[in-house]
Amino acid sequence: MACWIAAGCATASTPEQHEGGADAAVDMPLPPDMPPSPCQLKLATLGFDFEAGASGWTHAVIDDASAPGWPLDEWRVGTATTGPGSCHGGSGCWATRLDANYTSCSRAEVQSPPIDLSECSGQNVTLAFYSWHDFWTGTVSGKSTTFFDGGLVEVSADGSTWTSVTPSPAYPGTIVINPNISSNECVSSDSFQVNNRPGFVGAGGTWQQVTVALPAAVVTSTFRMRFLYSSGVSFANSDAEVDRQHTRPGWYLDDVTFSN
Repeated sequence: MACWIAAGCATASTPEQHEGGADAAVDMPLPPDMPPSPCQLKLATLGFDFEAGASGWTHAVIDDASAPGWPLDEWRVGTATTGPGSCHGGSGCWATRLDANYTSCSRAEVQSPPIDLSECSGQNVTLAFYSWHDFWTGTVSGKSTTFFDGGLVEVSADGSTWTSVTPSPAYPGTIVINPNISSNECVSSDSFQVNNRPGFVGAGGTWQQVTVALPAAVVTSTFRMRFLYSSGVSFANSDAEVDRQHTRPGWYLDDVTFSN
């Protein structure tokens, strides 16, 4: 059935037109818009903007590290007053420290609650989030290596086994943690968990949306994601507040969404 071009129908030329024949056109209807799939409808309900707080996300020290009196984990959700100066959207986001630089020897994660992706089993799912980072990079006396504090993202089907991911844009470099300066040493048995792995290092400069194509194996009813970071010793001292003057603002995260 023909329809009017003005109403949005596509047109196709007849063989005669291609051969210089009559100036005529055949009206071709455009296909109707496809309704969203059950997977798409579900994913649209799963975002986190952190305007109402943690929304079930938790934070904790990683690597079983212990240093009484030293702030290993200062992840918090709220209004950013340092670093980017504000959250990406609204007034709620996660940060390694909302109002100051992180400290040397920090190592902590922020982890999502279980997220039900089962409606999308067997389908492509993309995770997206906004990230702002500014990690310390430098050398220390007596060592020729350039060190890079930093963080990375992992995903899981059940919260027990974790998988590294390759984000887009790609990680800017490799995390290299300095464990000590002379007698100022981080927890000696600590592996730092993110050390010598690709991750967010250096300074990103602006809020940037990062996307991750989720492996099929983690698209489950108990999907989880986590953000981990570690820092090494950048200045020899035992005062956390003095130490902050020799690190950087750290990592800020906001507006987590899913699509397919």
